[in-house]
Amino acid sequence: MNIQQFAYPIARYRGENDSSSQEFNAQFQNFAHRVSILCALHTGGKISTSQTYQHMLTLYEQLQPYLSLIADSSPCDLSNGFAASYCSDDGTLHNT
Repeated sequence: MNIQQFAYPIARYRGENDSSSQEFNAQFQNFAHRVSILCALHTGGKISTSQTYQHMLTLYEQLQPYLSLIADSSPCDLSNGFAASYCSDDGTLHNT
C-alpha cells in the first residue's frame, strides 16, 4: 500500500455495473473523504465555520457535474433507498 492509497482510500464499488455509476461512486467517495477531513479540521478548531462552509460549497460544486450521471431517478424515489423523511409530498427534497 502506498501513501496515496492510505491517505485517500476508495472502497470497492458493489452497486450497478455500469461506467457512469462507478464514476459517480469514485467521485462521491472523494467528496465524502474531503468532507470528513474538513469536519475534523473544524472540530479541532483549525478552520472556522465560515471557511468550512466555503470549502464544502466548493467541493459540492465540483461534484455537481457527476450528479448528472445518476440523474435518471428522483432522489425521493423510495426504490433507490433514499430516506423518505427527506422528501416532501410533491416528491422533492426538503431541508430538515
